[in-house]
Amino acid sequence: MKSPAVSDKAALDRFLADNPELEALAARLSTFNVFRALRIEHEEIRHSNALAWLLDPQESHGLDDIVLRRILSNIMLQAGAERVESLGISAAQVELMDLTDVEVRREWQNIDLLVVIRQPNEKGIVLLVENKIRSGAGRGQLNRYRERVSREFPSFILIPVFLTLAGEDAGEDETGTFIPYSHGQVLSVLEKVVAQRRQQLASAVAVFLDEYMETLRGLTMQDNDLVELCRKIYRTHRKAIDLIVEYGKASVFAEVARDVLEKEGSFEVLLSNPRWIWFLPTSWAKVVPANGDVWKNLSRRVGVACWMCQEKHKIRLVFEVSRMKDPKQRLACVTALREVGFRLVRGAFREDATYSRFFSAFQQVDDTDGEERIREAVGALIAKATEQFPKAEAALAEVFGGR
Repeated sequence: MKSPAVSDKAALDRFLADNPELEALAARLSTFNVFRALRIEHEEIRHSNALAWLLDPQESHGLDDIVLRRILSNIMLQAGAERVESLGISAAQVELMDLTDVEVRREWQNIDLLVVIRQPNEKGIVLLVENKIRSGAGRGQLNRYRERVSREFPSFILIPVFLTLAGEDAGEDETGTFIPYSHGQVLSVLEKVVAQRRQQLASAVAVFLDEYMETLRGLTMQDNDLVELCRKIYRTHRKAIDLIVEYGKASVFAEVARDVLEKEGSFEVLLSNPRWIWFLPTSWAKVVPANGDVWKNLSRRVGVACWMCQEKHKIRLVFEVSRMKDPKQRLACVTALREVGFRLVRGAFREDATYSRFFSAFQQVDDTDGEERIREAVGALIAKATEQFPKAEAALAEVFGGR
């Protein structure tokens, strides 16, 4: 990557030293918000938890069933006349419904949110919500969820909802039964409810709801003052901002993965960039020589290493052998690894083989920018790897001996 030119540095100087709009933005963002403080604004699981709390009439918010009633009736208005007719329930019926017997389930059968409404002498309702902040639905995921709920509650009216920031259609919904709904519409309902019921809210609940609504405004770009301020900063300082993005880019994954490895204290990090992290457990590092002939960017040019990378919806961990300066030593290495129980493809034993994986695992991460989810996934992968380290160390020590 080239070094910044003189004009680029001047743009950075102007951006940092003479920028009242940036100061205004910093002041705006410095106000306390629990979602921002915990860095969970973009984490689907946290938004699902907040929504589950609000939709449960028995919860501590003190709003009884009003949020559930208003959101459910608003969903029916969004669904349109044809869908409402096929379901056999309207927004008006929801407003008059008895909501005293409500059960809210989180992550039942991997479904983000399930609200079971039982009705005396009438058909009950099941509200199925698949919540997406940044990721999309997996192939066949929505149809599997709908079928599971239909089997579990065969006599209930099923209202499946695909909740996203902008209310996009569910592309993976082959039957077209999921109703698109947006976090902006949730925000609109909450704003009206809070305005009407603020006097009866406990102070802690009012503060939480205000901060949650502020978070939703930011996510859905409905905070007009904030949006305009950001636009003005970008129009005025576009060159500097683009430069910061180019040179300062570092993924959450790389930061979290390196932090986890360094806190463990038993790893040597060989390379870290926004997408990849290469490392060795210290027990291997004492054995593995710098005899590699391929991985030239590593801090030590080893021929055996572990790496993790961030893919679209997962984080992958791999143990791998590369080409070595001595082909016979490489063959001895893959042979020893096979003998201790690792599975290698037939091509790994060819003299001209370049890369050979001998262990691989992955963890699903739907929200790849969520630091907590990534930390959990990286931790789980390290735990899996740790179970394999001694077996591999025995094979490597047999081939390379101590250093």
